[in-house]
Amino acid sequence: MRTGLWILRRALWGLLLLVALLSTFGYAVYAANGILNELEQRERRAAHDEVMEGTATAIAVYLRGLPHESPLNEEPAPTVATEPVALVQPATATDTPPIPSATLTVTLTHTPRPTETPQPTATDEPTPTLIPTNTPRINPTAIPTNTPRPSATPVPTETFTPTETFTPSVTPTASITPTPSVTPTATYVIEGTYIAPYLTPVVEIPPRVPLMEDDPEIVNIALLGSDTTQGGGIGRTDVIILVSVNKRENTVAMWHLPRDLLVYIPNHTMDRINLAFAYGARSEFPGGSFGLFKETILYNLGIELDYYARADFDDFQMIVEKLGGLEVSVDCAISDWRLIDPELDPTLEENWEYYTLPIGRQKLEPYMALWYARSRQTTNDFDRGRRQMDLLRAMWYQARETGLFEQVTDLWPEAAAIIDTNMTLTDVLGFVPLAASLDMSNIARYSGSVGVHYTAFRTPDDGREVFLPNRDELIPLIKDFLTPPTANRLSRRATTVEVVDASAWNIGFDAVAADRLAWEGFAALRGGASGGPARDLTVLYDYTGQTKGSVLEDLMRVLRVGEAQVIVEPNPNRGVDFRVEIGRGYNSCVLGSAEDDLRRGPPVADAAGDAG
Repeated sequence: MRTGLWILRRALWGLLLLVALLSTFGYAVYAANGILNELEQRERRAAHDEVMEGTATAIAVYLRGLPHESPLNEEPAPTVATEPVALVQPATATDTPPIPSATLTVTLTHTPRPTETPQPTATDEPTPTLIPTNTPRINPTAIPTNTPRPSATPVPTETFTPTETFTPSVTPTASITPTPSVTPTATYVIEGTYIAPYLTPVVEIPPRVPLMEDDPEIVNIALLGSDTTQGGGIGRTDVIILVSVNKRENTVAMWHLPRDLLVYIPNHTMDRINLAFAYGARSEFPGGSFGLFKETILYNLGIELDYYARADFDDFQMIVEKLGGLEVSVDCAISDWRLIDPELDPTLEENWEYYTLPIGRQKLEPYMALWYARSRQTTNDFDRGRRQMDLLRAMWYQARETGLFEQVTDLWPEAAAIIDTNMTLTDVLGFVPLAASLDMSNIARYSGSVGVHYTAFRTPDDGREVFLPNRDELIPLIKDFLTPPTANRLSRRATTVEVVDASAWNIGFDAVAADRLAWEGFAALRGGASGGPARDLTVLYDYTGQTKGSVLEDLMRVLRVGEAQVIVEPNPNRGVDFRVEIGRGYNSCVLGSAEDDLRRGPPVADAAGDAG
């Protein structure tokens, strides 16, 4: 056993020694080959350098003498002058400095003797390339004269395949003309303040409207209504009513803005104003939704908003429910489709009916109040805005008459859960004294009209029907909206008017006419039923007897009363300045009150729901 182990150990040592000797011998052979290869490479490089310059010069001269379109002959280029030929751009009429001369260099991609020129074989066919077969490749990059080019690593092959085509038309240019910078296609007045629109606006962005007021006693509030229900997101702001409260003069002005008013929305583009609030929620504009809406109003109207209150469909109906319904003076009958019952499925056609709400004093439940605020089937957005302001004033009046303002501290948590607002309880308490003592005649209503303050416009991109503000007429309206009452309105406020219902229909014509006069600044008193005989036409009694400075013409215009219906009875001991007895023909939506305008029968709905 011991002898066997000794023999095995001797065999292993012998094997290891053999491996070591073979490795040493292999490395010696490898090193020797490397030295020989390096020497051979240096010899080849020296031979290459001897012919490189002359060969490149000969080929350049040869190529310059050939037509550009003709194929080259297969004969090798004759040897010409050994001096380098510079490629110089011809002189032009300009003062461009000449280009330094450059010499084309040749890169050999094979290992034959440098003095031999390969001959074409019998099977070679002329090709459309400028370099014949077996001609060394020419690199068209110009190398400054006397600048040595590093040689390429030889490729051990005898086949020459041209990989590039020399194009004589490529001529070095004397200088590189810088590409002019891209100039914006449009210059906007908002540059430097807001982000330029990504797409070109459909109309030109107007300049900013200057600030219209900076009185600390004037507080501006935006009352907004969205076209969504609870959980439906922000949606579009389809109700936009600006309220300006003048604490010094104890007056309030309301202005309805059409939802399709095309304005500049900062950091966005020209778009409908009812999208500004929603864009603010999706952007990083300071202040979010209200921040962007506030900036939109400031830019386009010059009005600095202080607060906002926003409600959706469900919120509005909840407020009306808390008020126990809403009493509204309907001075224009309105017809539109409504659900027969608010609890019915609105997707079924049989659950709808075409309904007419007649003129008169109407008490609206939550669904009908929303219907009255939204209806536009037979009217337009401006008339809808008028009705929305009627509803807001009715809410205030009903809250005042029921004493809700005295309970605001207790009611505020519930109201804050319904309404989205930036107002605090402290802010609200600051308005309570004015709201509790405000006379209805101190609330003014503004709207504007198409063709005067707004211009109808159809967008060229997608055909949207919008309104463009006419600033020449709109800015004076904004000033009236923000400034204290005019002398004309003050004189109306000082005039007392008693309104009684002489129609004998008992549908509240006295309240309807009094509320209509209050919008014009008249301190109208609701006198109830006249107690006398029924009248067909409205009669206006003038107890002042004034011929100058009288507001009689204003009363006649608002009540649609003709001169034949005015009775002048001067009375120095009068209790009121004017007395109006509303007849059956009263209708503020009809111009004039002539006999042929009268309807036969009361303007109320019969049992079938049709107007009589």
